[in-house]
Parts: sequence; structure tokens; C-alpha cells
Amino acid sequence: MMKVLYTFLKDLKVSFKTFYIYIEIIMALIFVVILLFVVPEDFTSKEVLYVHVDSSIESNFITRELEKHDDQGVVFLESRDEIEKVLEQDRNSVGVSISKDDDKVVYDIVLQGYENPKHRNMIEKSLVGYLARELPEYKSVTEITTLNNYSERLTDRINLLPMFLLLNSSFTGLFIVAAYIFMDKEEGTIKAFAVTPAKVWQYLLSKMGMMLFTGFLTGIGTTLLVARLDVNYFYLALLLIVTNAFGTAVGLFIASFYDSIIKAMGAIYVVIITFAFATISYFVPSFSPFIIKILPSYPIIFAFREVFLENPNISFIYYNIAGFGILAVIFFIWANNRFKKTLTV
Repeated sequence: MMKVLYTFLKDLKVSFKTFYIYIEIIMALIFVVILLFVVPEDFTSKEVLYVHVDSSIESNFITRELEKHDDQGVVFLESRDEIEKVLEQDRNSVGVSISKDDDKVVYDIVLQGYENPKHRNMIEKSLVGYLARELPEYKSVTEITTLNNYSERLTDRINLLPMFLLLNSSFTGLFIVAAYIFMDKEEGTIKAFAVTPAKVWQYLLSKMGMMLFTGFLTGIGTTLLVARLDVNYFYLALLLIVTNAFGTAVGLFIASFYDSIIKAMGAIYVVIITFAFATISYFVPSFSPFIIKILPSYPIIFAFREVFLENPNISFIYYNIAGFGILAVIFFIWANNRFKKTLTV
């Protein structure tokens, strides 16, 4: 192990003379600045209902009932044209012009134009129900059932951290470790290594240690700056270690099939983009097809989310730690077997 430690320290010292390692660090710093100074704690948009009640409406019932809720986003305007002018400036809101035609009340709903038919129908029914429930004879028979009363919600800012931990701390090594190996080949370091008593697995393990050092450092540092102490750092540290080892081992395995970074770039790029598709299902849970669920990045990003919850799913976290720990060992063994045949060529 002393040889591994010596090689790791030497590689770490050399890595700071290259720009690859600074990619991960600079991305972490940019992400922290964006989260703290650009992204709000929660994305909130106040939706206002702009209302025009025509003078043909003789009864004051509608106006009276809407005025009860003017503190909840109901604003009265003088005309329908005025509604359109206001909506051009306020793209999150809708309007309604209420008039009378042949003794019938007509609701002219003014929308922005980006609403799909389902959204339009929902707005229409909501408005009708909103007024109907104020009628004296109205009786609500609606029953609301929540399937999961214990689901926790993260702030929008914290909710972005699992994506960063996945792409920057877990999988950056997938690309960078290949760059370092091919750089060693070009500079003749590999040939020098071949005449030493050190083993190939020791060389590869030192590269994994180097990737783990930066991935762990940027992951913990970014989390500490953004989420402060409201995190379970024990589980976060374990997840960062095994997922970074897994990502780097996959990178080593892919790199073992090529003899230059240019030739390996295509395969690495495809793998990274494929893994990144899991972030779509993370932000849009209703879009979770089977093909995305079987990607390793899918359980990883949700496991990272668990460490930010007050009541995390411990068994799910340990399942990921054990599973990706085993996969990291398997890919490392495969990569070692292949590099023993090709690394010193």
C-alpha cells in the first residue's frame, strides 16, 4: 500500500500542474456562485387574476364575491383591452372579462397563448368553481386524498445539489482519469512505470484516489457552502466515495479500449450524456421510462437527494452504497485486466 500511496501523492502533485483537475474545481465554484447569488431559495411566481366586470352586469354578486379575495391576487380593471395590456407585461397571469348577453353571464377568459388544452380547461373549470362555491346553495362534495403524507420537499436551491453531485463529483472522473492516463502515455511516464516493480493495479488505484480526492473535496465543499449543516454528511461522504469510484472505474474501463484521448472521447461523451438523462426524470418525476430507470445515474441522483431530507430512506442509501461499491470493484478488475495487456505498449 505504500507504493500506492507514493504513486497517489506523486500523481496528485503532477495533476495540479495540469488544467484537467481545475475543470472540476472551477465548475464547483461557478455552481456555488450561481446557487447562492442567482438562484432563489424557491422559484415562486405570483399569478394574478385580472378581472373586468362589464356594466351590463346589474347584480353586484360577482364583483362582491371576487372583492373578498383581492388580497389573494384578484385585480379589477376598467376594460378588456386593459386586461390584454397588463397581461403583455405579466406573463404568469390570466384575465377574465365578465359581461352579459341575452340574460346570460358570459365569461371571456384571456390567456397568454402558451397554455395547452388541458391547462385552459383547468383554468376555466377553476374559475367557474371559484364563483360557484360562493352561491348560497353550494355544498362541496370534494374529498382530497394524499397518498404520501410524509413526503418532504426540498427548497428549489437545495434540490439542484444532487444534480451537481452526480455530474461533477461522481462522474467527472469518468472523463478526466482517461485524460491523465493518455497524457502519461504521451509523456512516456507509462514506459518509465513499466520498469519499476509497481503493479498496474497500483497505478490505476492511485488514479482513482486522485479522482476521489478532488470529487470528494468539491462535493463536500459545495454542499457545505450551499446547504450548510442541514445535511447528513456521513451518508453523503459514503455516497461520494462509492459513486466517484464507480464513475472513475467505468472511465478506466472505457479508456482501456483506446490508445488516445481523441479516439476515446466519443465513447466517453456518449456515456456521460446517457447518464445525464436521469436528471430529466429527477426534475420531472412523471417522465420516468424504464430505459432511464435502469441507468446507474438514476438511483444515484435520488440517493443524493435523500441525504438532504430530514427523514432519509436509510435502506435506499445503503442499497446504493453497497451496489455501486460492488460495481466499482468489478469495473476496476475488468479495467486492470485489460490495461495489463495494453498499458505499457
